[in-house]
Amino acid sequence: MKILITGGSGFIGTNLIDLLLEKGHQVINYDKAQPVKKSHVAFWEMGDIMDEPKLLEICTKHAADSIIHLAARTDTLSNNLEDYVENYAGTQHVLNVIKKSHSIKKAIITSTQYVYKSENKPFPTTDEEFVPHTAYGQSKVLAEQYTRQANLSCQWTIVRPTNIWGPWHMRYPNELWKIIDKGFYFHPVNHEVIRTYGYVKNIVHQVYQILIAPSEVVNHKMFYVGDPSIDSYKYLNELSRQLTKKEIKRLPQVIFKTLAMFGDIFRAVKIPFPIYSLRFKNMVEDYPAPTEITVELFGQAEADLKKNVAETINWIKGEGKQHFTYWINK
Repeated sequence: MKILITGGSGFIGTNLIDLLLEKGHQVINYDKAQPVKKSHVAFWEMGDIMDEPKLLEICTKHAADSIIHLAARTDTLSNNLEDYVENYAGTQHVLNVIKKSHSIKKAIITSTQYVYKSENKPFPTTDEEFVPHTAYGQSKVLAEQYTRQANLSCQWTIVRPTNIWGPWHMRYPNELWKIIDKGFYFHPVNHEVIRTYGYVKNIVHQVYQILIAPSEVVNHKMFYVGDPSIDSYKYLNELSRQLTKKEIKRLPQVIFKTLAMFGDIFRAVKIPFPIYSLRFKNMVEDYPAPTEITVELFGQAEADLKKNVAETINWIKGEGKQHFTYWINK
């Protein structure tokens, strides 16, 4: 296949390109940022999804038969929907290009788990039931709605990534993994906090399986992509065991609540602080996703958490360390 990926220079895109090349497909990475992985520069076409004519030009030039739309702003730092205009207006441009293109036969549009988070009902009853979590989540609700309303003639599928981690994540090495390695991470609760994580190589495996699956299995469908839900402590503690040879200690919630109050004050005056109310709330709340059907249909590249943590640590201490001052000296 000739596969055009929007946002292929990002975290998931980097891993997806590796997999698609391994499978023998032709890849075009349409991204405004140069690939972090130097070997991917050969497949890069510089462009912004907000530039619809340019995207159509590249799609036509390469006669792509499939498109995987990953390009997005994915942080949750803003409460203003307009700050995530690329996510909804950009998706509209991608959909317009798909409709104008005569070559595209398959499309995968990436959303997020954050389109639904409810304390009353953990999972949505239908694919179009939304309780968006953050402005980022709301922007992806719009992207999903635009996709369903686009009347695409090609096969299309929406995927909702969960909490994704692994090699080529360019933020966690300077945040969570660094804090754990220094022994500064403490778990805020004694009870289980059920979360859904996704090792990135399992995610791209599932996306690829969706791409090659029979139309009747995936067309006009939505799938959460990720691994089976687990207690967050198990995931974090495995990272600590392999990084530091030590177990993560637990501390009373009152300490975290106090730190979060200070964090809110610092953030209000634009001073970064590792703990604030929203982050603390996210740390102690269950947030599972119904990934079981995805795992059943499309599997995982590797189900063993220990092996995936080991692979990630080997990356950050090997090929990846050049990108992070802290890890260069480890």
